[in-house]
Order: sequence, then structure tokens, then C-alpha cells
Amino acid sequence: MSSIIEQAGLWVRTRSVFSHLLWATLVSTALLSLVLILSLQRVADEHPRRYLSRALFDAFTENAMHPDEPVEAIGEEPMILMTRAEAENSRFADIYRAALEDSDGIAITRLGDNYAAVSVRGDTVSILPKFGRPISTYALFLVGVVVMSVLFAIAAIFLLIRRLTLPFDVLTHGIQRVEEGDLSYQIPLDKTFGEYRTFADGFNKMVAELQRIHESRRHMLLALPHEILTPLSRLKVRKDMVDDAKLREQISKDISVVEEILSSILAAEKRSAGESTADFIDIEPYADEQIAQLTHQGVDISIRNDTGRKTAYFDSFLTSVLLKNFVSNAVRYGEGNPIVVRFSDDGERGCDMRIAVQDQGVGIAADQLNYMTEPFWRADESRGRASGGYGLGLYLCKTIVNGLGGRIDIESTLGVGTEISVVLPNALCTTLEDI
Repeated sequence: MSSIIEQAGLWVRTRSVFSHLLWATLVSTALLSLVLILSLQRVADEHPRRYLSRALFDAFTENAMHPDEPVEAIGEEPMILMTRAEAENSRFADIYRAALEDSDGIAITRLGDNYAAVSVRGDTVSILPKFGRPISTYALFLVGVVVMSVLFAIAAIFLLIRRLTLPFDVLTHGIQRVEEGDLSYQIPLDKTFGEYRTFADGFNKMVAELQRIHESRRHMLLALPHEILTPLSRLKVRKDMVDDAKLREQISKDISVVEEILSSILAAEKRSAGESTADFIDIEPYADEQIAQLTHQGVDISIRNDTGRKTAYFDSFLTSVLLKNFVSNAVRYGEGNPIVVRFSDDGERGCDMRIAVQDQGVGIAADQLNYMTEPFWRADESRGRASGGYGLGLYLCKTIVNGLGGRIDIESTLGVGTEISVVLPNALCTTLEDI
């Protein structure tokens, strides 16, 4: 029983405001309708009593004014006198039993198309077999009026509640757009009113401020390459003047990291500007070439092509930035274990290409996954400093992928490893004829 109550409570708590209002309205309207119908039934029951009372009063009045004249029959048939036994076996038996249960010994009910009345006095049963006209037609008319009124009320209340809760849909849509990364979206205020409009206006101002902060951060990132390229070139020249081979190698690694970041920033800006140069590329040779440019001594990196095709249509430079970032992270946090780079088809038609890089390293906590594509974010600050990471790679990859119309997926388990993948739309379905 308690589980049923808990489930019912959970169902109620998970319903929308619209559902709560609608159910409350339906229940209250149903109760009101029941009261009205019962009231009509009471009116219908009172009708024959009132008719009989008027007929009897009229008969008594006539008798008082003309005592020598016989009393006319009340109703369409004269009164019948029976014994109790006769009444019990007559067609008036049900009314007779009702009269026995009545405190006044009188019962009136509908019989056929008219009403009948029974009065029990001692051993004599008086029966008026046929008097009055039923009000069934009028009662049905009243019931119809009630039903139509209830339906009209429900329809009006439904539209009113829908009108009152419609801004919820507008607000929900706006929140979803922002969750998808569209910080330029503004909730249309003309589709809201009252407290909803106040909330929407505050939400729009908050999103606008987030957009401003995001753009400021983006402009700062885009300014980095122009400020760093010149001193980086001088550093490359001076590096060759260092006699210590080990130190020279370490400086080369640091320069490679900086160049990787700059390449990612430039690639993200290129994609944001709408520039993309796609071409037909041999998948496996391309992957071998990109991975060979990375420093990964002693790490086993295997490449698998599960697309069923030798070539795909994608942007070589932008995809190179993505692939290098993924593999670099896998090498950095893979603890020297084997890494698998897998190309496969994705989607219902199999037109999209998924590039997945899977390591068997330290993994990422579940509560950190949603933040991995945020700029300057590292799940472990000390690990980031030790490995040379700056928390920009995946953010720039996400910027590139969003521009390409694809998506990034990250799956990870602490102590087991991480798989990060990107889906490139239509990379496997574009043909030379399409171009």
C-alpha cells in the first residue's frame, strides 16, 4: 500500500503545472456537475408531489363550495381501494412496499408515462393509479443544459490554462537553446506576460552577459597567436644555439605544445569564419601521417578503419587538429598503455563518420565530464601542470566541431580509461558527383 502511495506521489510531483491545473479543474467541474444533476433529480422527485397536492387542494375547494356534488376523480383514473393482500399481488406492489416503509404511509412514483400514488391506512390501501404528467423531457433538457455548460466550461478553462502556461514552453525552448550553446538566443518577450516576462527579461540579460564574457574570452584567445608567433620564431632560432641536447629537446617539446595550441586557435577561427576546405582523403594513410607527427615514444597506437570505405570527404586541416588533440590527450593520460584510433560510420544512413580515440589510462570522474570542453578547465590542476596541458585543446575542438555541424562525445571511467570521439557529418556519403 505504501509503495502505491509513493508511486502516486511521484506521479503527481512529476506532472507539469498545466496538468495540475487541468486535473484540478476537471475534478472540481465533475463534482459541481454531480451536485447539479442530483439537484435536478430532486426537482423531478418533487414534481408529482406538488402536482398531487394541488389536485387534492383543488378537489377539497370544489367540495367545500359544492358539498352536494361528488368529488371528481384526481387524475385520469378514479381511486382504487384494495386490501393489503390485493395490493401486494397487483401491479402497484412496488409502490405499496415503498408506502409501507414511509413514515406517513404514502408513496408516489412514476408508473409508465404517468405517476401513481399509494396510501396505506390500516388494512385499506388507497391507490391513485394514473395522475400527472412526468417532466422527463424537461429534466433531460435541463441535464443537457448542464452537460453542455460543463463542456463549455471545461473548454474555456482548458484554453485559459493553456494560455497561462504557454510561456513555460517559450521559456523551456530558450533554456534548451542556451544549453545547446546558442548564447545569442533571446527569449521573445512578446510571447510572455506578467511574471513570465520579468523572468524572461532577467534570463535574457543573464545570457547576454554570458555571451559578452564568452566573446571577450574568444577575442583574447584569437589575439594570442599574433602576440606569440614572433617571439616563438625567435625562440626556435635560439633553441638551436643551446649546446645541451637534453635541454634542447625539452625546449622543442615546449615549442611543439605552443604550436599545437596556436594551430588549434587558428583552426577554430577558420571554422568560425565559415572557411572549410574538404576533399577526398585516404583514411588510414592520413591517420598514420597525423599520428606520426606526434611524440609518443613507447606507446602502441593502432589504427582501425571500420567504415567499409578507403576514403572519406572531410577537411584535412581541421580534422588534423581534432585528431592530434585527442591522441595527445590519450598519450598524456594513458599511462603508456595501448591506444586505439577507430574510424567508423555513424547515424541511421551511415553517412556520418566517427573518429574515436580510446586509451586505458587514469580516466575522468563522471562529475567532470560536462566541463571537459570548457576553456582553461582541467579535471586535475596538478596533473595538468605536470603534463603541460592548458585546458584549451578540447574547447577549441568543440568550437571546430560545432562549426562543422558535428558533435563531440566523451565516455570515461576512473582507473579504466577514456574514449573521446567526434562525428563528422556526411563524410562518408559525399561523392564526386555531389561536388
